[in-house]
Amino acid sequence: MTTRRLLCAFALLSLAACSQLQQTGRAVADNNGVLQDSEIRPLGNKRYHIRVVGSSVFFDGQAETFFRRRAEAHSQRLGCKSWALVSYKSGTENTMLGARQYVDGVIECR
Repeated sequence: MTTRRLLCAFALLSLAACSQLQQTGRAVADNNGVLQDSEIRPLGNKRYHIRVVGSSVFFDGQAETFFRRRAEAHSQRLGCKSWALVSYKSGTENTMLGARQYVDGVIECR
């Protein structure tokens, strides 16, 4: 019986280690305990690619808000007067542990 429990624990830990949600930038937990991760990459010409990912489908509806917060904070940090949205794409991607929401967008610092 103990061996069976050990095997189950090992299997669960192995699955958790295989998660495709990787820390790429800033990860925070909101009030609902949903993990949010984001990455900002410079593209040149005052343009920046921002990717926001939630840990589950429960992130739905929060993706746009979190994306806008990251864009606002980043543009202020750069000293921009404002920012403009160049492109925006959102959806659901499948992982080994289930679906999660994401947002990909490009902003331009003005």
